[in-house]
Amino acid sequence: MNKLLRLEWNKLRWPVLITMLSLSLVVSVLSGTIYKSYALEHDLEAWEVGIPFIVFLFPLISVLPTGWLMYMERKDRFLMYTLPRVKKSRYILSKWMIVAGSSFLIMFVAMLMGVITALYIKPDITPIYSLVDRSTGEVAPSLERLHFMGSLFVNQPLGYGIMLSLWQGFLSAIIATLAFVLSLYVSNIFIVLIGPFLYAMLENFILNLFKLQDYKIYDSFEPGFYDTDKLGYWPLLAGPAMALLFTTLIAIYFSKFKKVTVYPS
Repeated sequence: MNKLLRLEWNKLRWPVLITMLSLSLVVSVLSGTIYKSYALEHDLEAWEVGIPFIVFLFPLISVLPTGWLMYMERKDRFLMYTLPRVKKSRYILSKWMIVAGSSFLIMFVAMLMGVITALYIKPDITPIYSLVDRSTGEVAPSLERLHFMGSLFVNQPLGYGIMLSLWQGFLSAIIATLAFVLSLYVSNIFIVLIGPFLYAMLENFILNLFKLQDYKIYDSFEPGFYDTDKLGYWPLLAGPAMALLFTTLIAIYFSKFKKVTVYPS
């Protein structure tokens, strides 16, 4: 298995490394510049206000560097040449592990670089408080009370940033898994690469329509001011769970009902 993993990594390493370095640079620049237009209380907020565009595009970023590989190997029938050397299940498993792991690595490293930029590289912000204390009439900090995991965010911002970056990497791996499953059965590269992004958009639209916006995978990716006191933590797991369920249904539909085979016949 280790040899298979190394072989698969060699196929993807340059797209993955180039994407990771490019995205890290973009997130760092955004975290170190856009905050100047905002009134902030805490340095880590510079990262949060810098990444909304990255958050919106994360289903694409998770897929584009890796989602094409299985599609291309099916298209040019390279898979058939692997049959004498390795079992189908081992080959597919190793390829999925590298695809999902690469997407995790890209997002985790890039987001963590944004956190480091916000906390240690850019100049310290001048805190501007907006919460008015009713008893004294003076302004006071609000993040610890209103922000998602506010105590951790304010008192241990690096720990918060590492934790959320790991979570964002995990969600990227889930989205990459959806693209990988599509690439096993679908013969249209556009659907393979754009499908996960369209899924996220459709999920976002439907949940907003039914006023279930707290269950979106986008809110799970960047919880910001998500109210855990009111909603608990479970809704943050709903988006990833629905994506995994949708991925499973896609696999069942193509393999059991459409009878599509992964290996060309």
